[in-house]
Amino acid sequence: MKLIRLAVVGASGLVGQTTLEVLQEWQIPLAALRLFASSNSVGRDMEFAGHRIPLEPLDQVPKEADAAIFCTSREVSKLWVPRFRDAGITVIDHSSQYRQDPDVPLVIPEINSHTLVNHKHLISNPNCSASIVLLPLAAIDRAVGLHRIIVDTYQSVSGSGLDAVAELESQLANPGLQPQVYPKQIAHNVFPQVGPFDSSGLCDEERKVVDEIRKILERPQLLVYTTTVRVPVRVGHSAAVTVETARATNRQELEIALLKMPGMVYEREGYRTPREIAGKQEIFVSRLRGEEEGTWFQFWAVGDNLRKGAASNAIQILMELFK
Repeated sequence: MKLIRLAVVGASGLVGQTTLEVLQEWQIPLAALRLFASSNSVGRDMEFAGHRIPLEPLDQVPKEADAAIFCTSREVSKLWVPRFRDAGITVIDHSSQYRQDPDVPLVIPEINSHTLVNHKHLISNPNCSASIVLLPLAAIDRAVGLHRIIVDTYQSVSGSGLDAVAELESQLANPGLQPQVYPKQIAHNVFPQVGPFDSSGLCDEERKVVDEIRKILERPQLLVYTTTVRVPVRVGHSAAVTVETARATNRQELEIALLKMPGMVYEREGYRTPREIAGKQEIFVSRLRGEEEGTWFQFWAVGDNLRKGAASNAIQILMELFK
């Protein structure tokens, strides 16, 4: 792999911190590393590979960088990503700003790395909940085709950032505290809303799951129905998935397809929980069940939303670009 001059924008947030952890764990060869953060964090240092690296304000595009990973809000990406692209810096963006742009690849490398060929200095990283289900869905689609998908996600608070994790911990200690980050109390509770609702009744996360599954599988007319649920879990998104296959099949054929899929672990017995997979790279799939010979099947999937759902998927993209 080539040496990379890398910038991480939003380095002090949960995804930014996880990005630095994965860069070190995977020993990504870096010629230089610069870290950018909001004004609240500027002036602090972060440790990386035995060194202290200062957090810089994002007030201009760095002159010497090959790539940048944006772990920022949609608003920050909208403002700064075009400036980085104009400077010839290849951007991997975690925000939703460019995911549905037809000229911007939306990439999970195990599924659609071929779309990186014409990236035009910008690649979008998928939504964390869509990422959890897409590997098993891609395996099934390749084997027998998909006609219809029903996805119910159970999403941890770390998907909303550090403030949401703090809110959960505060409410667990003091259940009377009023919510600030979420519309309802999250401690000892669940609610079927991740983001604001649109005119059709879908919340923002549900729209993302539908659109991103279709784009990554390259199936724009695929029938996808979803309910996204916020749960009082710190790290790890889960999903209960029901699929209608394009042709009749059986559990054995689907198991073979799932076992062959890179980036995930299929388990015939038992199941994993978010607590058990936090910090792991793979997506864990289990509880495959359905008709003995037919088209309707169900499974359970769980993955670390900060890893495969965000940071490590972006670094996989980086590895593909600079291999």
